[in-house]
Amino acid sequence: MTLFKNIKRNKFFLGVCIFFAVVFFLIIVIDGWNYYDQWKGEKRIDELAQELRRLDKEDYERKAADKIGGKTPQETLDLFIQAVENGDYELASKYFVVEKQEKWEKDLEEVGIAKKLNTLLDPLKKVIYSNKGYSFDKKEYNIHNPILVSFILYPSGNWKIEEI
Repeated sequence: MTLFKNIKRNKFFLGVCIFFAVVFFLIIVIDGWNYYDQWKGEKRIDELAQELRRLDKEDYERKAADKIGGKTPQETLDLFIQAVENGDYELASKYFVVEKQEKWEKDLEEVGIAKKLNTLLDPLKKVIYSNKGYSFDKKEYNIHNPILVSFILYPSGNWKIEEI
């Protein structure tokens, strides 16, 4: 009888051991899966950060290579007005930040066709004598009267029109 009890006890013990081994294995698998997911997420974040750094560098290099613009905001504005008066809308659009050049070239052509350039140029000519101000870091310049004109300093050292 004791032999039979030992066999039953051994089977029970073996069953308990197998149960705990399966539970332990599942815990290891689940924890490993969570670690893998975390690693994958971190890898994607690193790849995204690397891509953003690459795009930032390309943007900086493109802006550093852009030599069109004045050495002062006033000079940039004067060059812009002169280009518009001469009908060179492509050149005039180049005085804007890179992201807005195409839009401004199209808009200037439409205004030129409609013969309403004075509507744009008259307030800009008055800007010369209005309130002006540099930002704290001297990389932005804003004029608020009679219309808002914002300039930004490019890495090339030239000022670009950011907004009219």
